[in-house]
Amino acid sequence: MIERGVCLMTLKQIANMAGVSISTVSRILNSPDNRFATKEVRDRVWKCAREIGYVPDQNARELKLGKRTSRKSPPPSISCILGRTRQLEDDPFFAQVSRAIEQKALELGYAVRHSYSLFDIETDTLLDQIETSHTDGAIILGRFSNDSMSFLEKHYKNLVYVGRNDISANCDQVICDGYEATQIAMMHLIANGHKRIGYIGETLNEVRYEAYCDIMRKYGLECSDQWVSNCPQNGPGGYQGAEALLAKASPLPTAVFCATDIAAIAALRRFTEAKIKVPEQLSIISMDNIELSGYVSPMLTTVGMPIVEMGNWAVQLLIDRLNKRHNLPAKVLLPNKLIIRESVAKSK
Repeated sequence: MIERGVCLMTLKQIANMAGVSISTVSRILNSPDNRFATKEVRDRVWKCAREIGYVPDQNARELKLGKRTSRKSPPPSISCILGRTRQLEDDPFFAQVSRAIEQKALELGYAVRHSYSLFDIETDTLLDQIETSHTDGAIILGRFSNDSMSFLEKHYKNLVYVGRNDISANCDQVICDGYEATQIAMMHLIANGHKRIGYIGETLNEVRYEAYCDIMRKYGLECSDQWVSNCPQNGPGGYQGAEALLAKASPLPTAVFCATDIAAIAALRRFTEAKIKVPEQLSIISMDNIELSGYVSPMLTTVGMPIVEMGNWAVQLLIDRLNKRHNLPAKVLLPNKLIIRESVAKSK
C-alpha cells in the first residue's frame, strides 16, 4: 500500500531513478519474500532507495492511527558493512541477508544509508562518507580482522555481526553454525553410502574444513589431500577447486562437499564440462540455500540457513541496542536445515 504525501513523492523519485512505475517500487519494497519482479529490477530499485535514504512516511502512518506527533528530525539510519567480500554481487548469500536487513529496517522506520566493504576503508572518499553519514549503528556481514574491529569500534558505538561462525568480539551476533551445517551435509553423504568424499573451499582457520576432517576421522574414512581443494569460497574459487580435483584426484571422490552454494554451482559447471554426470557419477552438496541453488540443473542439495531471519534478527538486535533495551552482548543462534534436491544420489 502506498502512503500519501512525502512518501508518495519519494516513491516517485525512486521510480524515476529506477525507470519503473510507482506501484512496482511499492511492491518491491514491501515484498515479504523479495520475489516480486526480476532480480535486476529489484536490485535497481533498492539501490535507488538506499541512495536517497528512503524510509516510509512515519507522519502519514501516525495520522492514520489518530496520532498527532510529527517527525522533524531525519529518520534514524544504519550502515551495512561487508567483511569478507568487496561487493555484494560476489557473495549471493550475504546479498540476500543484506536485502532482508534493508526490508526489516524499512519496516521499522530506519534507513540503510551506507553500504561498503572493509576492503575499502583506506580510501579517503569512504572515510569522509563515514564521518559525515552520522549513522546510528552498523551491521557487519561476514568475518573480519582484528584491525577492522578497531576501525569499526572507533566509528560506531553499536555493532551487530552476522555470519556462519561466531567471533571473539564484544558485540551482538547473529549466527548460523557453519560447523554444524557441514556435519549435517557430511552425514547426508555418508547415509547415502559415500566413503570417498572430497572438499572444495578454504582450509586455513575454516570451521567447515575442520568439521569435514572431524567427520571423516570419526567414521574411519580416508582423508586424502588429493580429494581436498583449498580455494576461495566464491564462484571462481569453486570452478578452480573442481579443476584441481580433476587434475589430481585418482580416482575421483564419489561425492564432494562445497563450502558455499555459489562455489558448488561453479564446481557443478566444471564437472559438467568434463562430462562427469551429477549425481550419477559424482554427488555434490553444499550449504547456504541461496535463491540460485533451486534453479540450477540438477537442483542443488544443500544445508539451508534462515537467511531472512538472520537479517531480521540483526536489525532487531541493533535497534534494541540503540534503544538501550539490552547492554550485554547478545548472541542469537539460528538452526540449519537439510534441503534435499537432486545433486546427491546413493553411492554405487
